[in-house]
Amino acid sequence: MLYQQARRPFWQRHPVVAACAVAATAWLLLNGAHVLVAVIGIAWLALAIRRRRRAIALRDAGLRARAEYEHLLSLRGDPRGIYGRYPPVQQGWYPDPRNRCRLRYFDGAMWTGYTASAGQ
Repeated sequence: MLYQQARRPFWQRHPVVAACAVAATAWLLLNGAHVLVAVIGIAWLALAIRRRRRAIALRDAGLRARAEYEHLLSLRGDPRGIYGRYPPVQQGWYPDPRNRCRLRYFDGAMWTGYTASAGQ
């Protein structure tokens, strides 16, 4: 699916590398290299934001392409091109959405004013 993550986070895929990075960060902070840790953290954050934006743009492009494809199918009358993959309701008499004891005529696009009792 387009909304699922493609893979697990880095620290779950590489726990040893992540633990070493945490240990190195703690060692640098204890030795007074606060500026270096801050610069590396800001650079990492900028790269993470950039990667996330690119992933979102790619996902949205895929969704737009799929919507455009289904729209073109619906313009050609192909039943696969209706959003939701269900064929449209055919015109005919159906139970009235407001009063289940009556039937109302559906013209294929909207409910009409024509009603009849359900017992007929």
